[in-house]
Amino acid sequence: MTRVARIGKPWWAIAAALAAAIVAAVAATAVWADGDPASDYLVAQNVFVPYEAPSPAVTADLEHAVDAVYLHGDRVKVAAIYAKEDLGAVPSLFGQPAGYARYLGIELELWYMGPLLVVMPSGFGIFDGGRSTAPEQQVLRSLTVSGTSPDDLTRSATTAVERMAAVGALSSPDVTAPLVTSYPATATRGKTATLRFDLFDDSGRAKALVRVYDNRSLLATLSSPMAFGIGTRSVAVYWPVPKKLRSRQLSFCVVATDPSGNRSKRACAPFLRVR
Repeated sequence: MTRVARIGKPWWAIAAALAAAIVAAVAATAVWADGDPASDYLVAQNVFVPYEAPSPAVTADLEHAVDAVYLHGDRVKVAAIYAKEDLGAVPSLFGQPAGYARYLGIELELWYMGPLLVVMPSGFGIFDGGRSTAPEQQVLRSLTVSGTSPDDLTRSATTAVERMAAVGALSSPDVTAPLVTSYPATATRGKTATLRFDLFDDSGRAKALVRVYDNRSLLATLSSPMAFGIGTRSVAVYWPVPKKLRSRQLSFCVVATDPSGNRSKRACAPFLRVR
């Protein structure tokens, strides 16, 4: 993730280091997650369905049930595992939904810490970052999984999500801060500059405060409103560049906040060209 840049250092060097750090982090994540397909999918979305795909309508029903949880202010991710092939390099966990839920939850914890439901033909597994899952377990014990086909398995997942949501069993404290990546900008005196950054939060909601600096001097404070979006959300804010600047050493820094008050690390980027 983005590290804080000290204002006033050579921004071209900072930009190169930032790009290298991001590439290295993404590469490391991909290597770690390749053995477990669901961990790739569930970083950017909330539902993983079997490779032997259920019908589009059945998948859509599950996605709508999960979306409704987020719109209510709670969180859940779901992995429907129909066959060993869905587990990639960890087929030994097939038939162990609770064990796989824990395994998958630990892999995802940098990006997501909240209720994680695994559904296999052998039953349900639920994990929440090591916190109690007693409310979810109480609901799941009253349900059975139909695993005769990918469609039936996915329908079982939909029913489980809807039942847990109906009794408030998916209410779980949000402790994961948003992640921010800022991108270098350009500026022309007297014109409007576009400042771009990406936001990610496991609640699907985050707002951002953007500060623009000339060397160490604060020039402007901008904001982006709280908005809903699953996965990484690209954001742009617009800054009217003054006609007169003290220097060409411009930068901007972003701090994001989610509805629970978790704050991201400050993510800064340079203006690579100022005219």
